[in-house]
Amino acid sequence: MRLTTVSRAEGLVLARDLPATGPGGLPLLRAGTRISARYRTALADQGIHAVWVEDDLSEGIEPAELMPEPVRAQTAARVHEALGSARAAFTSAQPLAVDTLRDLAGVADRLSDSIVASPDAALAISDLAAADAYTHRHSVNVTALGLLLARVQWRAEGWIDYRGQRRHDRINERLSLLGLGLLLHDIGKMAVPAEVLNKPGALDDDEWELMRAHPRAGVELLRSASLSPLVTTVVRDHHERVDGSGYPRGISGLDIHQFSRIAAVADVYDAVTSERPYKGAAPPRAGVDVIVKGAGTWFDADVVTMFRRVVFPHPVGTEVHLADGRTGVVANVDPARPDVPIVRFPGADGPVEVPVDTRRELAA
Repeated sequence: MRLTTVSRAEGLVLARDLPATGPGGLPLLRAGTRISARYRTALADQGIHAVWVEDDLSEGIEPAELMPEPVRAQTAARVHEALGSARAAFTSAQPLAVDTLRDLAGVADRLSDSIVASPDAALAISDLAAADAYTHRHSVNVTALGLLLARVQWRAEGWIDYRGQRRHDRINERLSLLGLGLLLHDIGKMAVPAEVLNKPGALDDDEWELMRAHPRAGVELLRSASLSPLVTTVVRDHHERVDGSGYPRGISGLDIHQFSRIAAVADVYDAVTSERPYKGAAPPRAGVDVIVKGAGTWFDADVVTMFRRVVFPHPVGTEVHLADGRTGVVANVDPARPDVPIVRFPGADGPVEVPVDTRRELAA
């Protein structure tokens, strides 16, 4: 299968269910559906710009999913409910209900178990949902990627406890705590007016102050809950940067807890590569570039190293368009050479697979 734009999908067969436009809804179209001109127009009208399809060129290519769409959709629905509860709590100046937090803790446990069982490489983490689903699906995507980064890092290097000792035990417990913090990381945005959250242009000074307040607002919503400080540090500090340029506290380096350093990478990558009400989704390579260029300034260099091991600029199943006019589909990626994927192209005697140096051969 391969991921292609809706504009190029007419006549092709869907390889995966398309997500619903709202939380908890049925898929828009089921796998096996052939994309007609009417479907193509309807999908574009719904704000869906890419689909997974089956064709001769992509036969046998099976991208591994970090999170299957049914799991993502179900989790997004629970997050949507929690965000609704958070908005109501903020309006009434009350903390978030304990039952809501307990439910999300269970969701975090299940996501942690799912990520533990997933492949080491996040070969297919694209979210194809429409822009109006961004708010609740963003938290799910950030959670999945953050948990994967933590799992890879902690399995390889262990984690450092409060005494400065490196440990390799209790990893699953820590993943559950990190997962809950990631699910809740943007809950304070329910205190930010929608017109500011979705503003298409630059924020003015007053709007920016409202936005910068959302980490503290999130912590305030959680004030009465018996949550681990490891959870609330993600909510408060996921916008801190290792060079001290972040907010709300302007802390730097190791003063930022590892949970929050992981959250920062996952949050920015998904924000860049997701469809949002005021901007289109950038391709994976653009998200990877932002993270890699920020290593040591915005982002913890060790976390970025792990990120590069599991998130590729050209994931398996995605298309590449070369400067010579050819279009192919990525068939394989060597984690040691992520910028030189094996790409399958049509050939006179059948498909051919060749390595492509994407730093030099991609179309502008």
